[in-house]
Amino acid sequence: SSDLICNMLYLIYGEDSYRSRKKVREITDRFYAVAGARESAVRLILPESSREELEQVITTGSLFRKKRLVVLEDPSEAAADVAGYLEERVKMLAASDDIFVVWDRSVNANTGILASVARGATKIQDAKRLGAPGAARFLEEEAKERGIALGAAAKKRILADYAGDSWHMMQELEKSALSGSLPDYDTKGTAMVNDQPDQMLFTLQDAFGLGERTKAWCLYHSLIRLGMESEKIFWRLLSSARAIASVGALMQSGAAAGDMPRLLGMHPFVVKKAAFAASRIPEQKRGHTHTALCLLDFEIKQGRGDLSLGLERILLSL
Repeated sequence: SSDLICNMLYLIYGEDSYRSRKKVREITDRFYAVAGARESAVRLILPESSREELEQVITTGSLFRKKRLVVLEDPSEAAADVAGYLEERVKMLAASDDIFVVWDRSVNANTGILASVARGATKIQDAKRLGAPGAARFLEEEAKERGIALGAAAKKRILADYAGDSWHMMQELEKSALSGSLPDYDTKGTAMVNDQPDQMLFTLQDAFGLGERTKAWCLYHSLIRLGMESEKIFWRLLSSARAIASVGALMQSGAAAGDMPRLLGMHPFVVKKAAFAASRIPEQKRGHTHTALCLLDFEIKQGRGDLSLGLERILLSL
């Protein structure tokens, strides 16, 4: 978090928008941890903004905090007067007490407004398309972060089909979590985990699936206090919601319970738990929860949502 104590002008750009967006989220999360209030952060999509709006954001400090985080998106697509004003202010941004992050999906930062930002930037990150070794490391890190035990065959398949395309790699990793890359279970159907936070996370998944709002809310905040990332919790809850929705649809179609693990490619105990939840939650409610999580996922990937606040909103709607 030392990056966020001193002033900083950070340029993040490149072809791989998933990884570059993730870097922006990491910076934002670290800033929130230091600043302690989301009112200190500002995000401006420059192609949708006027010169006056940009000027107001840049020149207006926070009334409540000594430091702000300002994220400026897609300057290369901005109107000429907006890009021109930003170019004029690059030196001022670099010397400001605030933290400025310029994010752009452009591949090249050697021309135009990005070149001007790069010359004044404290740090620059180019999210280039990953080569084979980098893609393998990225996939392993993402699987570990999500708590997914990715088998060698699944890893080989994902890298063969999608190496370099991190967005689709993550989609396939998600599918892998639903098709067998899950914790082992003992004979009583209890997840075999080694530490309390993981056990609490499984309990949260159960409470979430059954719509137990108070229990799910308390468990979620307990896990956050224990240091678990909200992103890991999100992926687990999305996996649970998808499993419940899929099993519920098969139940409605009249599929035999014994055939469901094979049809869905899921662990039999996961199917059993999903069926238990699906039988106790109305179809409309199941669909609403699953849709809400998918929409949040889409918003985050587009950089238009807040993961922690979105999760809290969904938990409160149970």
